[in-house]
Amino acid sequence: MLTHKNYTKQFIFLASFIVFLIPYAQISGPFITDLFISILAIMYIFIIVILNRNLHQNNFFLNILTFFWLYIFISALINDYGSTSLRPSVSFIRFILFTYVIIFLCKNNKNFLKNFNIFLISALLILTIDGYVQFVFGKNILGYEQIRPDRLSGLFIDELILGSFLSKFLPLIVFFYYENIKYKNLKTLNLLIIVTIIPLIFLSGERAAFFMTLLFCLIILPIVFSLKKLLITVITFVILSLIIINSNNVIHDRYVIQLKDHLILKHNDKIFLFPEHIGLFNSAYENFKKNKLIGSGVKSFRETCKLNNSKLKKEIIEIRPRIDFCSTHPHNYYLQFLSETGLIGFSFLFLSFIYCITNYFKFTYLHLTNKFKKNIIIQKYIILLSGLIVILWPITTTGNFFNNWNSSLIFLQLSFFLSYINENKFKNKL
Repeated sequence: MLTHKNYTKQFIFLASFIVFLIPYAQISGPFITDLFISILAIMYIFIIVILNRNLHQNNFFLNILTFFWLYIFISALINDYGSTSLRPSVSFIRFILFTYVIIFLCKNNKNFLKNFNIFLISALLILTIDGYVQFVFGKNILGYEQIRPDRLSGLFIDELILGSFLSKFLPLIVFFYYENIKYKNLKTLNLLIIVTIIPLIFLSGERAAFFMTLLFCLIILPIVFSLKKLLITVITFVILSLIIINSNNVIHDRYVIQLKDHLILKHNDKIFLFPEHIGLFNSAYENFKKNKLIGSGVKSFRETCKLNNSKLKKEIIEIRPRIDFCSTHPHNYYLQFLSETGLIGFSFLFLSFIYCITNYFKFTYLHLTNKFKKNIIIQKYIILLSGLIVILWPITTTGNFFNNWNSSLIFLQLSFFLSYINENKFKNKL
C-alpha cells in the first residue's frame, strides 16, 4: 500500500531526475523545457501541497512573487488585452512552483546539488565543444553552418543565443565550484567549464551577454581573489581581449565598428542612444504613459507597439526608415515591466534589484573585513547574488521576461539562491 511517505520518496526521485535534465531541455528549446517545468509544478501541488501539506514551507520571497502573480492575473482581467495577457499571466504560477520544487529537493535530497552539478557540467561541456567546433570549422558537430560570420549558434541551430545561455549558467558553475570543492574531479571539471565558456561567450558575438559576463566577473573578483591577483587578472584579461579584437577582422567589426553604430547615432545636432532598439524603447515608453499604474498586461507589447504615434517615432523614421518599433517585447526588462505591468509591477522588479545591490555591498564588506570565520559561506552567497544582479541589471538589452524559455533560466538561478539562503543552510550559520 502506498503511503504519503512513499509518494514523497517517489516525488523526490522523479522530480530530481527531471530537474537534472532541465539544462538539456533548455538546449533543445522551449517546448520540452516548459513541459518539464509544468510537470514539476503539477507534481508539487498534488504530492506536497495536497497530500503532505506539512512538508510545504512558506518562503517570504516566493510569497511576494505569488502576490506579483495575482497582480498580473487581475491586471489581465481588467485591461484591454485580456485575450493576449490572460493565459501567460495565469500560467506564470508554474515558475513559482518550480522554484518551490528545487528548494524542496535541495533540503530533502542530500545529493541533489552534487548530481545536478554533474548533469550541468555534461550539458555545458557538450555545448562548449560544439561552439568551438563551429568557430574553428564554420560548422557545428551536427553539420549546421554559422548563420552569420560574426555570430555563433552551436546546438541552438538558427537561434543566436549561445552566448546568452552560457552567460546565465556561469554564476551557477562558479557557485558549484565552491559548493562541491571537496570533490576533486568535480572541482576540476567546474574550473574547466569556467575557463572555456567565458572566451566562447566572447566569440559568440553576443555583445550584451559578453558585457554582462564581464560585469559578473568584475563584481565577484573581490571575493574570489586577493587584491594582487585581482589586479593581475584584470590587466591580463584586458590585454588579451585587445589583442584578439585587433587581430581578427570579424571580431573587430562586431565589437568595435558595429558596437559604435549600435550605441550612438548622430544626425545634425541630435544624438540618439541605442539606435538599433530606440524604436522599441520608444514604443514601450509611449504605452507606459497611457497605462502608468497597472500597464496594459503581460505580453501585450506586440499589440500596443502598433499604436505608437509619437513625435520621436516620426523623427527616427526620417533618419532610419527601416527601424523596428514593434516586436514581441521591448528588449529591456524594466521598460517591459513599465509598459506591461505599470508602476506597480515595475516596483517588484526595481525593489528586487535594490535588494540585491544592497546585500551585495553589505556582505562583500563583511567578507573583506573578515567579520565571519566561515567566509566560504559568504563567498557562495555573493556569487549567487551576483548572478541575480547581472540578470536584473537595468542598462542592457534583454529577452522577454515572460517568455517561458527565458523565465526558466531566470527562475533556475533564483531557485538556487533562495535554497541557499534557506534558514538551515545560511542564516543559522551566520
